[in-house]
Amino acid sequence: MQKKGILIRIYIFISALIVLDVILYYYWQISFTGYWSDRIIFWIWLLATPLFILSFWKKLWIKIYFWLLVAGLVFSIIPMALPFFGILLSGSGSGRLNHFSLDNNIRVQTVGYGVMGRPRIQLVRDGFLFDKILLEDAEEIKKNDSTWLEVRNAKNAKLVSESDSSITVKYFFEKDTLQTEHISKEKTSFNY
Repeated sequence: MQKKGILIRIYIFISALIVLDVILYYYWQISFTGYWSDRIIFWIWLLATPLFILSFWKKLWIKIYFWLLVAGLVFSIIPMALPFFGILLSGSGSGRLNHFSLDNNIRVQTVGYGVMGRPRIQLVRDGFLFDKILLEDAEEIKKNDSTWLEVRNAKNAKLVSESDSSITVKYFFEKDTLQTEHISKEKTSFNY
């Protein structure tokens, strides 16, 4: 009986971490440090859920919880599976198309977490416990009036300069080099 109490506490703790991560990302564009930490927590929760459900299957509340999870899965597939693929792409890490580590604990990554939307570029500042998204924008960079380059096709990136309001990055493509200035949305007074 005491082992089941420990299992409940561990499962609730992992579930609370996922809920905390979703709230931090949605409201403040902050996630746990590192790209893979969120995904590892998600996969631990996903693998622990069947064990948790099987351990407590005789309880009424666990049957209700199971059917709520099944209904959530079904309802995420009904609208052309868009929410399902969003969860799949973000949870598996296959939604990150390209990434580069720059100086000053900044990384540039191209992400595409939706099947119908265009990929987005994110500039992320790595912190000790949390990472902060400084900028999220379309991943195309204007070279001239008629030519746009996609950051996901870049071979490398280098930080040129950084200020409170902007970050200048030079992208190296197979046959081209392009320097662009990204306007940062970071709150300078927010200390994480």
